Amino acid sequence: MINSDEFWNELDSYTKDMIEAIADLSARRYIILCNVRTRQCWWSESAARFFNHDDFYFTAEQTKTLATIHPDDFGNFLGFISTIIRGKGTDAVIEFRAKPNNASEYNFFSMKGRVISSKDGKPHFALLMLHNYGIREEIDEITGLHNEISFSRRIAEKIDDNIGNVILKVAIEKFSHINVMYGAEYANKLIREVAENIARLTGDDGTVYRLSGVKFGICLRPMSRTDLKSFYRKLVDLLADKIFVEGKKVPLKISAGAIILDNFMKDAVAVRSRITYALNHSKQYHHGDLVIFNDEVCGGINDNLDLISTIHQCALNGCEGFYMCYQPIVNPKDGRIKGMEALVRWRRDPYGNIPPGTFIEWLEEDPCIFELGNWILRRSLEDAKEIASEDPEFFINVNISAAQIERHEFRESVTQILEESGLNPKQLCMELTERCRELDTKFLREEINFFKSKGIKLAMDDFGTGNASLSVALNLPIDELKIDMSFVKDIKNKPVNQAMVKSIVEFANTTNLETCIEGVEDDSVKEYLGQFDATWHQGYFYSRPVPIQEFKELYYLSNRN
Repeated sequence: MINSDEFWNELDSYTKDMIEAIADLSARRYIILCNVRTRQCWWSESAARFFNHDDFYFTAEQTKTLATIHPDDFGNFLGFISTIIRGKGTDAVIEFRAKPNNASEYNFFSMKGRVISSKDGKPHFALLMLHNYGIREEIDEITGLHNEISFSRRIAEKIDDNIGNVILKVAIEKFSHINVMYGAEYANKLIREVAENIARLTGDDGTVYRLSGVKFGICLRPMSRTDLKSFYRKLVDLLADKIFVEGKKVPLKISAGAIILDNFMKDAVAVRSRITYALNHSKQYHHGDLVIFNDEVCGGINDNLDLISTIHQCALNGCEGFYMCYQPIVNPKDGRIKGMEALVRWRRDPYGNIPPGTFIEWLEEDPCIFELGNWILRRSLEDAKEIASEDPEFFINVNISAAQIERHEFRESVTQILEESGLNPKQLCMELTERCRELDTKFLREEINFFKSKGIKLAMDDFGTGNASLSVALNLPIDELKIDMSFVKDIKNKPVNQAMVKSIVEFANTTNLETCIEGVEDDSVKEYLGQFDATWHQGYFYSRPVPIQEFKELYYLSNRN
């Protein structure tokens, strides 16, 4: 039998060391200990360090002013501290925003207080425990994990460590089916369950991040390839067999790419490009098996990724080298150009003109796509202004990525850019790219409804491919389906493609949706597609994507004829 008094008496001389050790166990949890009677306070080293103070001992009055509390939270914060210092408010909890004095951004905190009384029953100490949740923009609200921004910063830190750290990127396959079958609320619970299980499996070996869609980043300690593959096998087994939501077992299949950092990897952007490449190869060529970039042999890939890194830096540096081209969207009944799709291009010496297929997939995975997307929208609306002012029915389609629509400031950016352009909102159609379908269905529906309420039209790009299906279209209040060009290629000789295009157009016409058939390459295809009664046509038969001045010439010629 253990003597509890003896156990605790043995610790008396180590009390200070124990408290400091407990405080240091978590970099984001801080301890403040206050002597209610003397009104003296001790701050843990992590707390003092975050708020930029060299000392650890302060008076109760100083404690109230050692950080900048958000003005909206200051009254509650002050009342909370005063209550605790007076020895009241046991187990009280408060949430507030605070930052180091002179810092520019607030972090979100929760704080819990507990009063410790002496033998006479009077308050003697007040213990405050603070949890620093970081800047809200860096926290994923569904999982509580740090997000893409933090992941990028962490990669840069790991590069500086230069000791063989491992970066892993994991994607859940076919998650959109769960959204359709069970709804957004269930899907969010599933994402939380997955996040918790990945974090539990990772433990002290690394840190888990929520990336766009249903992807997760994991920064792992240095380990051998054997240990890395063993970790991934455990992860595969865990998600395939141990995930339960509302009593239902949900088997999940994943793909993953990894990179082992070495002395030659100094660019965080290049590292992210490499793990994205490895993840895509895992999906497309390895049936979800882990692909370690260092071991993947692919001729010229390093040169290609160096190009991607250069383009990424240009996107961050005022969108250097980017320019816009526009492809006509035509009424197939009379051949008149009624709109245009904005398509981004990049050109810079010594690389020359680089097609978007080389870089857009990579940039869509990166937070920089938000600023680039704003630049594309602003430039496209400016280029469309002349025709749009003359023709109220003219419209412009602009592609929108998942990484853009996820950002909470996206709504404000679009409405502000549209207002500055002077265009009527109904003249803008935003095309949701394929990866948007990986987003939470409820969230996506709310975003679409917001933009529709402003008069903006929404289209689903590349319809019929990937996760796109009629069931997805039924769950989103979109205005238009853009039929992917893969269904048009050799359509006259492929009955399956004919049936697919016919069913999509008939579905759209029945439900009052517009349709645009892409990939109209020649006159014979154009004539053949006329039987399907689509709203619009688009393709090289009418024109390749061209700069705005050349597009204007095509437009005026089309409408004169």
